Amino acid sequence: MVFLDVLVNYGCRRWLHKEDYSFDEGGEKTRSSSRPSQYPLLGFKDRKLEDEYLEHLVVASKWRIILGYVTAILLFGSELFALTWVGYDLGMWNEQLYGNLSDEQKEDFKEDQPVGTFAKYFPNSWSTLTAFECLVLLMFILGLVAVVCMYQMKRFEKYRTWIFYITPVIYLLYMVHAGFCFAYGSQSYNAWFGPASWVFMLIFHASPLASLFFISLPALVMFELMIVFVLVFLVIVPLCNPSGNLWNLIGEASNSSINQIQDNAPEVPAYVSEAIEAGLVSPPTEEEIRRMMSCYMTAPIILLCVLVVCVVVVSVIVDISNRQNFINKKIIEALTRQREKTLLQQKEEHENLIHSIFPPAVAKGLIQKQSGQNLTVSPSGRDFGLGHMNLGSLVAQMHQEVTILFTDIVGFTSMSQTVAPQQVMEFLHELFVQFDDLVGRDSLLWKVETIGDAFMVASGLDGVRTRSRELAISDPSSTGSYSCPATAAVLFGKSALAAARTLTMPNSMQCQIRAGVHTGDVCSGVVGTRMPRYCLFGDTVNTASRMESSGVPGRMQISEATHALVCGDDDFCWDERGFVEVKGKGKLKTYLLRESEAD
Repeated sequence: MVFLDVLVNYGCRRWLHKEDYSFDEGGEKTRSSSRPSQYPLLGFKDRKLEDEYLEHLVVASKWRIILGYVTAILLFGSELFALTWVGYDLGMWNEQLYGNLSDEQKEDFKEDQPVGTFAKYFPNSWSTLTAFECLVLLMFILGLVAVVCMYQMKRFEKYRTWIFYITPVIYLLYMVHAGFCFAYGSQSYNAWFGPASWVFMLIFHASPLASLFFISLPALVMFELMIVFVLVFLVIVPLCNPSGNLWNLIGEASNSSINQIQDNAPEVPAYVSEAIEAGLVSPPTEEEIRRMMSCYMTAPIILLCVLVVCVVVVSVIVDISNRQNFINKKIIEALTRQREKTLLQQKEEHENLIHSIFPPAVAKGLIQKQSGQNLTVSPSGRDFGLGHMNLGSLVAQMHQEVTILFTDIVGFTSMSQTVAPQQVMEFLHELFVQFDDLVGRDSLLWKVETIGDAFMVASGLDGVRTRSRELAISDPSSTGSYSCPATAAVLFGKSALAAARTLTMPNSMQCQIRAGVHTGDVCSGVVGTRMPRYCLFGDTVNTASRMESSGVPGRMQISEATHALVCGDDDFCWDERGFVEVKGKGKLKTYLLRESEAD
């Protein structure tokens, strides 16, 4: 019958597979009453899920299965196997005696043996019977060893579900052996227990099967084993026994017991006889005694049937509980994966936000400092968890030969006073989106900040430059030339001037910007913990701002330091403006990008 389970799980797998259930669909479905559908006794309709359940069950039932094998070995070894070895000498003596008899004497020997005993049918096979008893014990021991090896050895980990097939096969082989011994030895104890001695023998041979109480086999497998047990021990062997129908012997046993009671009945006390003669009570009839004796004889059989039903019912209940635990485990795992996925997404979003605010080297340092702490943003969205951190070198870092560029919209103040604020914001957004796109095209550039209509860009910052070389190699679309940061800044300014001229301000005037560029040393650092900002400080920043504020509308003005770096580039033509009065700096020599080159 266990082959039916193999046929169901492997042969009929394609026809039984009716759905592909997923616990990762998330949301309320995972927590709701929606559960994978099941067949009665056959398991989940999702056969892949059924395989996962069997793998879960075989691991969860490890000690129960081992305990079942140990119990079967102890029960069989202490009863049937022990009795076989106790009677081994007598059995071998009978076998030797039978071997020395003539053919005529052998026939007389068989006829003299009681019906339903092993000696009557196999008088010369006691050694063979002993060998089979040893093989059965060895079968249980080897099954235990195989199960332990499958649990302990990694190489057998993917074959652990075979335990649910090996174990039933071992019990089936034992039932075949026990059924054979029961059939040809059912009346071995007739002299002691009367014609109903087969009931005693039945319980005796079925005792090792009590170990099935400990083994959490699938409900279908347990149901099959119990069907085989009932068919072998309560139907086939009793009805087809060589000594006749064993069920009829219960009536004979009742009559024999009644005769024995009548023969050995003690003398009835005088007060009992007087009560009977007075008609106060009537003596028990023979039918009542026979009914009582029949109940006594059949009580063990009824008890055995009740135990079989209990085993099946308990196995079904345990299977339902195991499946529920398995489903709950899968739901918890799915929710855990969803939670981990959410946390990873939050972490990734947090890191992307940090990378969008700070240069790569600074962002990497901040993330590394936060690696052992919660990477979460405050509910306000303004605190990046930097308050409890020692920023160290990120507070102040010097950079050499950095080119700073400022842009400013011409006539922005007067325009913003005559149009609605929403229009001003929409215009600034449209303009700065184009500027952001220009910054993103060159890996040397870094957008520092925007203040009102001013746009500040730095080129050549340490940490940006290092990463830019990698990007330039991996991303051919990057237009940056990491050999000269000043050139990258001027190219950005030239493109920004052209992009601004394509837009119209809300007051219907063409947009024009001023651009100013200067190159020198700057100091960078992260300022604040709430809405932290990556800022640049130093005289270079101030000078670049003055280059913009003192510049010419629609043109880009650069300092002499920047001009010295880009003057050899054939892509630019410059007009020397001469010395310009710069607030706080005195007179500085500046250059303007030629207008024809700005187009």
